Amino acid sequence: MADWRAESLVDELLPVELDWRDWVCRYPKTALSLAALGGYLLGRSRGEELVESVTTRAADALAENVNLLIDSRG
Repeated sequence: MADWRAESLVDELLPVELDWRDWVCRYPKTALSLAALGGYLLGRSRGEELVESVTTRAADALAENVNLLIDSRG
C-alpha cells in the first residue's frame, strides 16, 4: 500500500512524458543517491513533523491490528 502511494506521488510530481521507472532501472545508483539526498533534505527541514506523522501512523496501524486480533479470538 505504501509503495502505491509513493508511486502516485512521484507520478504527480514528474511530467507525464518522463518514464521515471525506466530511469530508475537504467541508473539505479543515481536514483538511489537522489532519493537519499531528497530524504536527507526533507528530514532536515521537516524532521519533527515527519517523525510525529510516522509515529502516529504506526500507532494507528498497531491499534488496528491488535483490535483485529482481539476480535478474531472473540
